[in-house]
Parts: sequence; structure tokens; C-alpha cells
Amino acid sequence: MQDTLSNPHNPNQKTVFTVGYAGHDRDSLLALFKAHGITAVADIRTFKRSSYWTAFDADSFGPFLRAQGIAYVFMGDVMGGKPQAPELYPDGQLDYDLMAQLPEFQDGIARLISGANKYRICLMCAEKDPLDCHRTLLIASPLKAAGFDLCHLVEGGVEHQSETEQRMVALNGGDVPDLFATTAPDPDAETKLALQRQIKRVAPRAQDAIKRR
Repeated sequence: MQDTLSNPHNPNQKTVFTVGYAGHDRDSLLALFKAHGITAVADIRTFKRSSYWTAFDADSFGPFLRAQGIAYVFMGDVMGGKPQAPELYPDGQLDYDLMAQLPEFQDGIARLISGANKYRICLMCAEKDPLDCHRTLLIASPLKAAGFDLCHLVEGGVEHQSETEQRMVALNGGDVPDLFATTAPDPDAETKLALQRQIKRVAPRAQDAIKRR
């Protein structure tokens, strides 16, 4: 039997799944988790409650999953895509590079990496398309660097992070490499440029993300 923690395309590469619950109800999302052998859900929303998708409020959805034998942990306090610290929005828009440098965010990544040795983890947020979510725009990079493949559970099946990045490049275009550059070309340059452009397009703005108290 194949190791359920591995990527079927590369048995030596571990997998972390992700999903956006928008468009689901509890039963359909649970069925998706079971179909892919998910044993733990890391909730990476900033806020534990939703004004619209109330079935996924942490206080009730967590116990619902645990009753089904799936571990649940809320990590939005360290990995949420709408942090409440104004200094992370230096130009009015969330700076993912600044957020990635926070010790608490790095600790969150370390917890995921450690947890993946025991569980088949799915990161859960609200956003349906991983291309528009910090699952891809922020969290994917450090997990890829640690040797993980992100598999996004989307309508119609599973989209690997490499496929998400291909869509990102197609959407954001690309520049012709500088033929006269003095340094060796970066094979990931087009993807990095597309990521910067996608972040500029969809990263939350302070006026919308930070709750007024």
C-alpha cells in the first residue's frame, strides 16, 4: 500500500493538502476529507467565525470534525491571511514578505512540517480558488522549500501547486529574459514575477482586513 503521506507523482515528496470551504456544506467537505484520507485539518483563517459560512465556525466545526475522527487545530492566530497588525500593511496592502519573517509565522510552518510526520494534513481557509488565497501566495513557498507538494482540493479534483503556478503565470503574463544579463538566468524568474503581480492583485488591504474596534 502506498504511503498516504506521500505524493503519488513522487513517493519521496510529502504532501500537504489545502481547501477553501466556500461552496461547501459540512457534509460535502467531510466527504472530501475522507475521500483523500485527511486525518488533520489546520484552520488558517484569521477569524474563527464567519458572517456568512457559519457552519464552519471554529467552535462548532472543530468538534464536528473530531467526532468524525479528524484532528482539528486553529492556526489563524499565527498564519491567518488578514493579520490585524497595521505594521504589516506598510503601503496600505499586506506585505507577505514581512509576514513570512514573523517568528510566530515561522513557528506555524514548523508545526505543520512536524505534524505532517504524523498526520495527513489539509490547510483550510474560506477562499475557493487557491490562486487568490494566502495558501498559495504566502504558505506555499516555505512548505515547498521544506520539500512538500501542496495539493489543492478544487472543483473537479486535485490541483498540484505546480499547476496552480502555471495558471498564475498564464494570468499574469511574463517578461522576456534579459539576454545580456551578467548573471545566470533564474529558472523560476517567470513564476516569481507572476507571484509578485498576483499578490499585488489580490493581497488584502488594511482598510478591508483590519477590524475596527
